[in-house]
Amino acid sequence: MKRFIIQLAIVGIVFVCSIKMADAAMPKPMKNTYIHDFANAISASVKEELNHYSEQLDKGTGAEIMIVTMDTINGEEPKMYATKMIRSWGIGDAKKNNGVLILATFGQGKGKNDVVIAVGQGLEGALPDGKLGRILDKAFYPNASAGDIDKAFKATYAEVFQTVAKEYNWNGEMPKNTDDEAMPTWMIILLAIIVLVAYTIVSNGRGGGPRSGRRGGYPGGFGGGFGGGGSRGGGFGGFGGGSSAGGGASRKF
Repeated sequence: MKRFIIQLAIVGIVFVCSIKMADAAMPKPMKNTYIHDFANAISASVKEELNHYSEQLDKGTGAEIMIVTMDTINGEEPKMYATKMIRSWGIGDAKKNNGVLILATFGQGKGKNDVVIAVGQGLEGALPDGKLGRILDKAFYPNASAGDIDKAFKATYAEVFQTVAKEYNWNGEMPKNTDDEAMPTWMIILLAIIVLVAYTIVSNGRGGGPRSGRRGGYPGGFGGGFGGGGSRGGGFGGFGGGSSAGGGASRKF
């Protein structure tokens, strides 16, 4: 009996130590920011933009979108690690449990790095696993694979942000999807002019002459980037949520 008690005590000590080691391996959240770029993978300007939008969304809805980059998660399963981080950091509102974590690692090498989006229970309906997987496939993977990490995060963030804002019927300042940056306004106008001139020449060549009446306007209005100013200095009220049932999706890049 005495031997059994000693063995049980040893198992308990090992278990407690393993938990403490796991907690020690997880970084602590920085103050007054929603963007925790521990791997230094994102440019300063993009961090400021995304932090600004997260701050506004938090103030308007209580939902918190966090981005975390790390060199490694020490071989842990990405979705499980992200879920533990949501719980440990308390991401989201304490009552709504509406946190979102976009986590990426950069230390394993191309094709072996991990990216995961994990969500709190309060947003699992708006952001189910299948939708999160499609966001990663559409927004993060192609840009990250091409080496444009800034665009990968901006495009992914915009998709998540717009979904969360819609879930709460929030009409505040919105980031635009970076797909809109593919062609600047001046180029669209130039192409429209070229098409119009070519059409006029062809019409004249056919003896029709310039046509009066309906004329199409020049397309435009592509808002490049996320717009707006930089960060307004954080100032959120800290992390209070963190309940997550493990919802999310992950990919290698």
